[in-house]
Amino acid sequence: MPLLLLICLAVQPALGQDSRNSFQERITSLLEQPRHRSAFWGLQIVRLDNREILFAHNAGKRFQPASNMKLLVAAAALDLWGPDHRFRTPVYLEGRLDGRGRAIGNLVLAGRGDPNPERRLYDPEEKDLPIRDSSPFIEGIADQLEERGIRRVEGDIVADTTYFLDEPHGGDWEQEDMFWHYGAPSSSLAVFENVFRVSLSPGTATGDPALLEVTPPQESPEVVNRVGTGPPGGKPDIRIGADRSGSQVTLLGSLPLNRPTLTYGLAVSDPALNAARYLKTSLERRGIAVSGQPRVKALQPIEVLQERKISLEGVRERQSVHREQQELASWQSLPLIENLRILIKSSRNLYGEMLLRRLGAEVSGVGSLQTGLQALEAFLEKAGIAAEPLDFSDGSGLSRTNLLTPESMVRLLQYMERHPRAAEYRDCLPVAGRDGTLKERMKGTAAEGRVLAKTGTLKFVSSLAGYVTNLDGTRMAFSIMANNTRSSPREARRAIDAICALMAGSSLEESTAAGRPEERP
Repeated sequence: MPLLLLICLAVQPALGQDSRNSFQERITSLLEQPRHRSAFWGLQIVRLDNREILFAHNAGKRFQPASNMKLLVAAAALDLWGPDHRFRTPVYLEGRLDGRGRAIGNLVLAGRGDPNPERRLYDPEEKDLPIRDSSPFIEGIADQLEERGIRRVEGDIVADTTYFLDEPHGGDWEQEDMFWHYGAPSSSLAVFENVFRVSLSPGTATGDPALLEVTPPQESPEVVNRVGTGPPGGKPDIRIGADRSGSQVTLLGSLPLNRPTLTYGLAVSDPALNAARYLKTSLERRGIAVSGQPRVKALQPIEVLQERKISLEGVRERQSVHREQQELASWQSLPLIENLRILIKSSRNLYGEMLLRRLGAEVSGVGSLQTGLQALEAFLEKAGIAAEPLDFSDGSGLSRTNLLTPESMVRLLQYMERHPRAAEYRDCLPVAGRDGTLKERMKGTAAEGRVLAKTGTLKFVSSLAGYVTNLDGTRMAFSIMANNTRSSPREARRAIDAICALMAGSSLEESTAAGRPEERP
């Protein structure tokens, strides 16, 4: 076993251990506690200045990373596009303007993979995107069409998603995940992050039906309310489920009188069709008549399968092509860095999925899981990270078949620290005790404000990867992954946070035991 650099730690009262104990012994003692011993742990901690490995445990083994996958997608996107890149969503007319305010032909809203057309800015005080009855994106498009003098559309409102293959979910997602807001389906079009909310409030008296509000209103699925108002002082008992077709969502149970409103975020069933419906409604509110109906033009994977593989040539032949002269309006995204802040600090799964597919579209012309993962692997090869021990199934980390090693994650962090966009990358990471998914963690410890890291949580999985600056200013990159943990992630998080406090509260000093330098990629 290689010798490890000894570390003189500032006293951490929460740990209650002698400050002269070695770094290795302190971490090992945490992992060997009975409540952590049954889990599978992987760690690597590396100094950024001289590449010394300060601690390693199962660093080359494969783990489910959960949302640590988003670190890879964000790095690849920042490397390919830079922080100021913007996505455009165009609107085309498949026909002609007749000079009398009529658009004769279909109006096409062409999705280009912008996960945040509402132009949401990350706000540490605001967990979720405010959802209203109308989208600034859709309203902005409708305003432009009205300004063009259009008074009637003689055709359909078409949501064209052929820039991406129709692959709404990542590989090996669990069925239950697809129902809730965090499993919202991916498409090249998104409105309000492809989520709608149902809110329940008690009625005015016991026995009354609970009051239901659906935001924004949904044509599909139909939301059926069978929740009653119970006597005061009780506990809410709410059950939510969908039928097999996904066309109906039913709410059952009771909500005690005088209880606050309960709100649930649910995944939309067809995000592109929703976008087309919203645009039609928005136009009609402006007095612009639409003779046709909202519909979707999509490209199913089965249409382009050849010998059980997706034919990229077949996809390109079926993708919609429009001339520049057909464009009537367009919508521009915020700079990429704003979306990456939301992706990482708020851990939004949809952003990871759409950006992965958009990476694939950028390099191949086809947005799909296959091309996105190939683009990701090409980036990792550029970063000197061997793909052989790794497996990817999505861009969000929700899949149970993503497999990463702590060593590969640390190598990514080291590469991005040398990257021209290193500062922007670090700026996207949650800060312990301050913001993002770490806002309520590590408060009052040495790690508060000193750890910048991305969380990852699934059932039986807890992970954390990022950077830490210790008391004497030494900076480290680290990856901590715990698989097969107990059903509650709280205990694993406590151990991870304690390790972070050890790193942040340390003060490196000269030692006769030299650390082992990391092999350069």
